[in-house]
Amino acid sequence: MLENIQIKQYLQRIGYSQTVSPDFVTLSGLQWAHITHIPYENLDILAGIPLSLRAEDLFQKIVTRKRGGYCFELQGLYKELLESSGFHVTQYSARFMDEPDIVQMRRHRVLVVQIGNERYLTDVGIRSESPRTPIKLVSDELQSDGICEYRFQRDPFYGWVLCQKEQRKAWKAMYGFTEEQQIDDDFVMPSFYCEKHPDSTFNKFMKISIFNGESNFTLVNGVFQEYRNAKVQLRKKLTSKPETNSILKTYFGLDEDSDNPKGRNGGSRSCSKE
Repeated sequence: MLENIQIKQYLQRIGYSQTVSPDFVTLSGLQWAHITHIPYENLDILAGIPLSLRAEDLFQKIVTRKRGGYCFELQGLYKELLESSGFHVTQYSARFMDEPDIVQMRRHRVLVVQIGNERYLTDVGIRSESPRTPIKLVSDELQSDGICEYRFQRDPFYGWVLCQKEQRKAWKAMYGFTEEQQIDDDFVMPSFYCEKHPDSTFNKFMKISIFNGESNFTLVNGVFQEYRNAKVQLRKKLTSKPETNSILKTYFGLDEDSDNPKGRNGGSRSCSKE
């Protein structure tokens, strides 16, 4: 559990100044504040800096040093904030479903929050367009975050399947998870796979994103994009390290070399799509 001073520092980090109570309004506000202030990023993995999923280390990295992280890190520290604020949180492990006819390994950390008699999925650890507000965990109910429509379907294998419909596009499955409760240590192995395995793309090129208003800004494999209204509004191939560093600082609040005196690999190598 976070101490009161740590909760205060965390809320300052995400620019959240409202009263914190274990209710839906607070949960929605915290999720939105989180995804608009803390970037999804894999710079430590590219630099060969071992990740730690321990709460105290995540706090130092994300809050004290004003860095970001990827799902195992972001969702891990977010869980600490929620539990320390009085929310009841259960963790699950999900499979992404963005590759047709391929069953992927479980490698996404899912948080479900119980508020009264309702349960809500809350997620601050997805790089692409994703729910900006908590989504009620109930089958076939149409829900919206103001940008996209969402609904949950049930599948005998995947369990709860989160589906998304963007403007003028068809419904698609994002990820699925079964209700097998996970502990923090259950995410150590899939995180290590993402860090070190030769088939992982997390150790090949930059994967960075942050939300801003209706836009989702990303920097992936040397390409900077603004995604809004269900289409790419801006796409720019970055050709130099100074240009990359400028984008990192301006849009994501990151300094590529700040935590690593040897610098980081800029990540311009090609690799399979993630």
